[in-house]
Amino acid sequence: MPGRLSGAASGWALAVLLAATQLLAFSDRFLLTLVATPLKRAFSLNDAELGLLQGSAFAIPYALALPFVGVLADRGRQRGLLLAGVVLWSGATLACGLAGGFAALLAARAVLGLGQAVVGPAALSVMAMRLDRARLGRSVSLLTAGATLGRSFALLLGGAALAWLGARGDLALPGLAPLAPWQALFVLAVLPNLVLAVLLLRVPPSPVRAAARSDAALAWLLRRRSAYLPHAGGAVGAVLMSQTLTAWAPTFYVRAFGLSAAESGLRLGLLVLVAAPLGHVAGGAVLDRLRRQGREAAAPLLLGLGLCLAVPATALTGLAPGLDLSSAGFALLVALLGFTGPPGLAGIQVLTPRRLRGRVSALFLAATTLIGIGTGPFLVGLLNDRVFGEAGVGRALVAVFAVAGTLGALAAVQAWRRWPSRAPKRNRPPRGAAG
Repeated sequence: MPGRLSGAASGWALAVLLAATQLLAFSDRFLLTLVATPLKRAFSLNDAELGLLQGSAFAIPYALALPFVGVLADRGRQRGLLLAGVVLWSGATLACGLAGGFAALLAARAVLGLGQAVVGPAALSVMAMRLDRARLGRSVSLLTAGATLGRSFALLLGGAALAWLGARGDLALPGLAPLAPWQALFVLAVLPNLVLAVLLLRVPPSPVRAAARSDAALAWLLRRRSAYLPHAGGAVGAVLMSQTLTAWAPTFYVRAFGLSAAESGLRLGLLVLVAAPLGHVAGGAVLDRLRRQGREAAAPLLLGLGLCLAVPATALTGLAPGLDLSSAGFALLVALLGFTGPPGLAGIQVLTPRRLRGRVSALFLAATTLIGIGTGPFLVGLLNDRVFGEAGVGRALVAVFAVAGTLGALAAVQAWRRWPSRAPKRNRPPRGAAG
């Protein structure tokens, strides 16, 4: 077995490795958005079916697996979970490239959801166990930045690879029929995951420990439901907007401004590469700064602020008459949604005792994924088919985001009002955060 990481594994080196895991998971998850146009032609799909593949087909098995994964993470099996997840989602990514129709793609996306369900609970559990609480916001910001950068890699590197594959023609592999460029892209995407698996083997396994009673997490959630539920509602709004934007933005720029799939991916990938880290780092840094000042309710406050500002940024993106102005709106929207990521996830960690964080994080991620990813992309596709037409993707995005952003911001304000020990108190750890 390769040598294990040194003591730095309990610090930033481990946080970076977990962020890289998140990056590759999200990159593989969102490759489908880049090839939506050629895939739609290849299998004669409508926009609602595209939305189903990008949303519910992935989100439902993902959400159903999360509670079970959370139990295993609380027992200290994080490294094994991460390795199993990489193997499973890599096989599903390969299956997406070899699928022969809509049903096979649907099944591959479901398996992809099962494989990637391990990443969030296992990574958050490791962070809670090994990283200092004073830098929790910045550590979580690396994880959320990894997610957004994964979407950027899917668009940027995927767009470049798609252009190269398109120039060289179909890819011929031994024992397989020639693969179209969009299919070959999924096959090539599996290669970096092999390197990731080797690096994860170097992480020392966490000691196996007895998990809390099965009803302990639910009892804790019910006790603090006045803060948990509205905070989760705000996070659902942010997740819905972020995931739906990634699902439909490449198609929007193809249809609205006549870009090719490769051109759309390269343009959006570059914008996300710059804007997303700025948003995530700012969100994590501001959160840590406010909490050091004793502002324990900083997480829902920042979540609500980001959602409020994201609504007008969506209007600029979807309704601007020119490509440059729309692109500027897109970059601003990506940064704002990135800003909501650290407070959304870190807020749950602050509310939850350490021994329950894996399980509570899993329940939180299941709810936000099932509602946010499971509904957003499908709703935009349905509005395209029934109301706005193929050329109206921008208006569909504005309609969905206006509702999601407004309701999410209102929920975040409610969470801020109900947050435990909301009054500033210096030199005192947040209530309910001790493990």
